[in-house]
Parts: sequence; C-alpha cells; structure tokens
Amino acid sequence: MQFLIRPLGLTDATSAERRATFWTALMFGAAMASTFVLRPVRDQFGVDRGVEHMPYLYGLTLLVTTAFTPAFWWLASRMPSRRFVPIALHALAASMLIVFGGLSLVGDYDWKAPGAQWVGEAFWGYFSAFNVAVPTLVWVHTVEHFSRRQGLRLFGIVGVGGTSGAVLGSLLAEQIPALALPPSAAAIGSLVMLELAFVCYHRSRRACAAMCAESLVQPSSEGTARGGFFGGLALLRRDGHLRAIGGYMMLLAMVASAFAVARTELVGEQVASSRAQHGWLAHTELMSQSLVLALQLFCTGRLLRRLPAAAALVLMPLLNALGLAVLSLSPTVGAIALVTILLRGGQFALEKPSREALYTPLALETKHKVKFLLDTFALRFGDWLGACFQVYVMRRFELSAAWVLTFTVALAVAWASIGFVLGRRADRDGGRA
Repeated sequence: MQFLIRPLGLTDATSAERRATFWTALMFGAAMASTFVLRPVRDQFGVDRGVEHMPYLYGLTLLVTTAFTPAFWWLASRMPSRRFVPIALHALAASMLIVFGGLSLVGDYDWKAPGAQWVGEAFWGYFSAFNVAVPTLVWVHTVEHFSRRQGLRLFGIVGVGGTSGAVLGSLLAEQIPALALPPSAAAIGSLVMLELAFVCYHRSRRACAAMCAESLVQPSSEGTARGGFFGGLALLRRDGHLRAIGGYMMLLAMVASAFAVARTELVGEQVASSRAQHGWLAHTELMSQSLVLALQLFCTGRLLRRLPAAAALVLMPLLNALGLAVLSLSPTVGAIALVTILLRGGQFALEKPSREALYTPLALETKHKVKFLLDTFALRFGDWLGACFQVYVMRRFELSAAWVLTFTVALAVAWASIGFVLGRRADRDGGRA
C-alpha cells in the first residue's frame, strides 16, 4: 500500500486511517463492480425492446425506486450498521442466484423466448433498486466511523476506489460477449463481487475500530441514514433553495434521457447482434469510467479548488447542449460513444462533486431526508419525463429532429440557469465561511 500513499494524498494520514481508508475503498470498489458487471445486460434489454418502450421501462424504474427506497432507508435507520450492512450484502448476493435463474431463461440474448420478456422487465426494475442499495451500504458504514474532519481528507480516496470498481465491473462485463458466455454469467460475477465487498467490509470495520481508538473518537451514530420520504417532501415544500436543487436534478435527468433514447435507437439500428450490442455498451462504459478515474486522480481536486461552483455547475449543461448538436450532425454509434464517454467523465469527476457540495451547509437531518428524496425520486422522475417527451411527443406530433433538438437544448439552458443560481449561492456561502 506504500506506493499509493503519496499520489492519493495519504501522507498526513495515520497508519490506522490508511488501513481504514484502504479497506473501505476496496469495499466500495467491489460494491460498484457488482453493479457495473450487470449494467450492460440491463441496457442491452432496453435496446432489444426499442425506443418505443423506453417510457414504460423508465416508468417501471420510477415505480420500483419509489416503492423500494423508503423501505430500504426505514430498515437502515432502525438497525446498527454492523448488523444491517452484512445482512444486506448477503441478501443482495443471494438475490443474484434468482437473477441467474431468470437470465438463464433468456439463453443467448433470446428476449423473445417464452417468459424472457417478463424476466427482462423484472430485471430492469430490480436493477434500479439494486443500483441504489449497493453503494448506499458503503456510505452507511463509512459515515458511522469517519469523523467529518477525516471524511474531508479521505472520502475522495474512497470515491476513487468506487470508480476503480466501476472500471473493473465494466471490464468483466466486456468479457462476457468476448468469451461467448451467456448474459446470466453477469449475475455470478456480481455475486462474487458482493461477497468480496463483505470480506472488505469485515476488514474495514476492524480497521475503523482501530482508527477510532487511536483518535479517541467513538463511532458516530449521528451519521447513520435517517432518510424519510414524507419528511423530505415537507422540507421541500418549505424551502425554495431545496426545490431549486430538485429542479436542477430533474433537468439533469431529462437531458440525460435524450442521450439514452438516442443511444438505444442508434445501437439498435447500427449494431447488428445482441452479443455485439452487449460488448459495445460494456466497452463504452469501460472507457467512460476509465476517464472518470483518470480525472479523479489527476484533475478533479485541482479543478474544484480553482473553479467557482457556478462555473462547475454550468459547464456540464453547456457541454450536454454541445453534445446534442454533435449528434444532430453525426447520428452514429461512434459519435454517441464519444459524446457519452466525455460527458460521463465530466459529470462524475466534476459536476457530481460540485452538486454534492451543495448539501454541505445544510443541517444533518435535512441532508438525510432531502438528499435521499432527490437522489432517487427526482432523478428517476426526470428520466421518465424526458423519455416520455423524446418518444411520445416526438412520435405523436411527428416533430422533426430539429424541433426535438431545440427543445432539449432549451432544457439544457434551463438546467444551466438553475446551476448558475445555485453555484452563486454556494460561492457566497463558501466566501463567508
């Protein structure tokens, strides 16, 4: 581990902090790998179903997220993390056996087989809940053991571990079609990664206990998850600033759905076989996450220190508008791959940290309740609204591509405007601090 100390900024960390950070980052990496090895299977099912079914699939995502997430947070807030996290990890790993059985019915990407369509829709919906639960388990454990001071210094490194896991999961996903394995193999890969995450959790918990003993700080119970759907709604109703953050996130999701619909259509038209589609989706994700990792290691910290929050929050909407223009001029899978890689790299390495920083001045209870609501319902509702427009409105009113592009760019401009207002307030708050 010594060769990682200097480049990752661990020179000021104690030995116990280094061990705790190392094992927590590995836990996050294994957890993220378990989701990214499954993602191309989910996306390939969407390509197979076609653009016309995207509003239905995104509606299913919204429904599952709305039903599952409150129950998940209710359990997380009523059990200590030392019990909840391992139980949840083992339960999610066991669920992969059911996923394996379901995907086995699909065979070699035969979504037309008897029962396969139902399996695909169930898997699409389940993945939405799985994708929320798995990384959340890491942070439920982490915030209970790291103090705020330690978090400011070390959570960036934990995030690098998560991105490294996303790269690993995408690399594993890319090997499934390359080795002529059935899509059900992804479920086995996810199961292995989840059990590896449990091993890392066990080591991380021991290292965190030593870290707390070294610093004479007891693990914090204040940082455990206390999200609540109705509590978050009440706070949103009272606070215009929180509603602005919600609007920013909904517009982000609506613009992102434009790219999702374009990708589904282009891949379905220009990539012939289902196995090739899986490989294309996995390779694009691998390149995207590799760019995120490189930016996190070498650029993100420097850029966030130098760029005003307003600039960071406006940059991604404007880049999305530029990406839409590129796709209108060159509607090919090569163009959508390049745009997707660049936009995801910028979003996860620059925009997302800037957006997360908007929550730092808020009270702890507000963070738990509102962030939970916006990270789940607001984003999924925005996805669904965007897909409905891109498909139903475009088809029903037979709008030209130019009109659709104009409307989506207008959404990106509105997104940028809200980002500018939020960033200016964050810059003022930061200056007063």
